[in-house]
Amino acid sequence: MNETRNPTGQLRPWRWLAVLLAAALLFTACGDDEEEPAAPAPAAEPEPAAEPEPEPEPEPAEPEPAAEPEPEPEPEPEPEPEPAAPPEPIDIRLVTWGGGKFIDFIDLYVAEENGYFAEAGVTLEQLPGAGAGDAVRQLVAGNADIAMADALSGFFATIAGADLEGIYCPYTQNWMTMLVNTGAGIESPEDLRGKTVAVTSQASTSKWYAALLLADNGITEEDVTFAATGIAFGEALLGGQAQAASTWGSINWALLEAGGIPDDQVGDYEIWQYTQVPGPNDVYFANRSWVDENTDGVGRFIDALEKAKIWIQENPEAAAEIGSRYAVGADNMDRNLAVIDYRIQMQSEGPGVAENGMGWCDVTTIQDVADQATELGILP
Repeated sequence: MNETRNPTGQLRPWRWLAVLLAAALLFTACGDDEEEPAAPAPAAEPEPAAEPEPEPEPEPAEPEPAAEPEPEPEPEPEPEPEPAAPPEPIDIRLVTWGGGKFIDFIDLYVAEENGYFAEAGVTLEQLPGAGAGDAVRQLVAGNADIAMADALSGFFATIAGADLEGIYCPYTQNWMTMLVNTGAGIESPEDLRGKTVAVTSQASTSKWYAALLLADNGITEEDVTFAATGIAFGEALLGGQAQAASTWGSINWALLEAGGIPDDQVGDYEIWQYTQVPGPNDVYFANRSWVDENTDGVGRFIDALEKAKIWIQENPEAAAEIGSRYAVGADNMDRNLAVIDYRIQMQSEGPGVAENGMGWCDVTTIQDVADQATELGILP
């Protein structure tokens, strides 16, 4: 804490000097009328001897010149700091829920392109997954070091005996949705009975969140049909194979705004939010033993990711260009920017992020999702 001090004034006392003045008194002598004999002539006073001339004051001696100060020795140059030792290299195999290098994983590409991974000593290998559940299975099987998945997929693996640890939440706001065709008579969750819902796979965030919405409205998995379509949701909806799809933000943009669904049919579709899961959308899971052995490297990996995320927020158009060179099917810059805008929002918002910062895994919210899933019979 900085301290402020008030200046102190110095008092100077006045000294009064009293000067005493002396007065000389003159008097005169008075004589009578009788003439007195003349006084003898006074003897001549001897002439006063001449005062000796004062000896001339000696001229002041010229002051000796002051000795020149010895020059101060030049300070020795400070030694140059030794270069910091490079970080211990770490190879990380990251399996995502996506079947390829999608634009959705833009933070990975920017961290690579801008050298943030290299500075951190991280060599990253991105592996494809057939949904979040498959990503976690690959992690448990030893085929990956980190899996990008939803919280429910991590819970399923933990219940089955895996010793997993959530190390980071790269996207803290949920962007999963249910896209329904109102032209097929769907106006509420109850209307999904007997309908087909398209999901990316039978073990995916897409399916788990749809099941959570259904169970919350008294509908079991036996009441609907889940069709695994990958990300070909538009074909399933337009072809009549599905009347609803468990999608997410960028898919909805591609279908409803970028021509995936014909303009004359766009009005037939509604987006329902999965309010049961406010976030986080994605969690990085790893085996606990691997985290214990690589604590420093994991921290450097996360630091590099956050540098990339901040850079993306400040440079979305440049990030879209980088994504076009790394991601598959990312030659449409408008779509790239739309996905990046979603991702910026997802990493900046969500439970606990305002108070705790980017990457915050809000345990209370995650536990609430697990409790809901257990109560509704989705988790055993």
